[in-house]
Amino acid sequence: MSETYEIYTPNGLILDVEKEMNKILLSDGGAKVGKYTQEYSKALFEAHNIKQNSPYKDYQPQYLDSEFHTGEKSTLLEFKEWQNIYLKDPIKGSIAPWTKAEKAYYNSLKTKKERYKYLVIRSGIRSVVIDIPYEAIGAVDEKGNVDPKYEELYRKVDDNKNSLRSSLFHNEWGMAAGILGDYKYLANDMSQNGFNARFIQATILYIQLSGGSSILDKPNLLGAIYGYADIAVGSGLVGVHKNPLREQEIKTLAKTLKPDEFGMLPFIDEVMGVDRVIDYNEYQISEDEFGDIYKALRSDVVEGKLKDPRDIDSTYESRREFDRYMDGYSNGVINAYGYDIPNDWNDVQLKIDSMILTAKLAALTPPQGYPNAPYYFTPENLEWYYKRHKLDRLLDPRIPAIYRYNFSQELRAKIRAYAKEHNIKE
Repeated sequence: MSETYEIYTPNGLILDVEKEMNKILLSDGGAKVGKYTQEYSKALFEAHNIKQNSPYKDYQPQYLDSEFHTGEKSTLLEFKEWQNIYLKDPIKGSIAPWTKAEKAYYNSLKTKKERYKYLVIRSGIRSVVIDIPYEAIGAVDEKGNVDPKYEELYRKVDDNKNSLRSSLFHNEWGMAAGILGDYKYLANDMSQNGFNARFIQATILYIQLSGGSSILDKPNLLGAIYGYADIAVGSGLVGVHKNPLREQEIKTLAKTLKPDEFGMLPFIDEVMGVDRVIDYNEYQISEDEFGDIYKALRSDVVEGKLKDPRDIDSTYESRREFDRYMDGYSNGVINAYGYDIPNDWNDVQLKIDSMILTAKLAALTPPQGYPNAPYYFTPENLEWYYKRHKLDRLLDPRIPAIYRYNFSQELRAKIRAYAKEHNIKE
């Protein structure tokens, strides 16, 4: 038998590669194949390399040791405090909080462009369809004027931001446009896709940058906040807990808030709070790129076959059942990248390009998640990880955004220097 090595697909599936010929061992699935094998294999190698070369590839988890060692401090209290935040809605301002130093530094920024850039960086959202350097963030102002240095970059994004190739491409080019300064494109409809946390974070960023305004505005009503309550919290479509009480609270809030002097709402997360998100996609794994797994899960919740573990009356038993269902959905709907593309397949290029795009999404998803869209764990699932020494303490959603691995080191240094200069202590 010839020697092999392994590569990984965007959803974490392991494929064997024949070492001598560098040939991926694909199954034909009973179909006639061969027409696209070379092209598809090349794309699989590219997707693997994208993930292996993630800008976060040096991230090192810090696993909590659940065993007690003489002379060492137990991690049990740290774990229990973390676990408790999944038993009830988190306190406002407790998830990825703004530190005193961070807030003071942000308030010291004198222009809207500087603040725009800061909020985009803080969000953890990066473009996956085209490289956008930090200096180019906010390169387009409210009047549509483009910084001449980035005009070519803007034109390419502008040409693609209404892409009809697929919902995923449409949304990601919209993200790129939002990063450059067209913030209204950050709120493109992502309900058809599975990147729920990314959608929620983009929506919160949109609210921050727009001051909560949108086409849904009415007199004394900020439409973007109202729309978030209606679409996300009111329906549960994008991984958020359907919660009528919270929905009404946010809608009431939309009638009371006033944007700051720059027409922005940077600290909306402190006022509105954040929602925990169910999302099968995370750093280095795009397991539910089209949202099929979450849609199946949500359908069973809507039909009463399954209880949402975030319900206030959920129980140990109902949450354990939910965890079992999640594992079953994952195994049943996962994209089978190990099968070669049949000769009679339609739109092969879209399939290949979509796979590359999801590999980039997996590589560029922050290892510690998005600050305003924390991943949801059932308390029982969290304990399962903890007892098996697989719970990374860096995934605690209460860690401030500026102390996360993906936050700009240069920007963090500026915040610390500003705090030292002005004697600001945390």
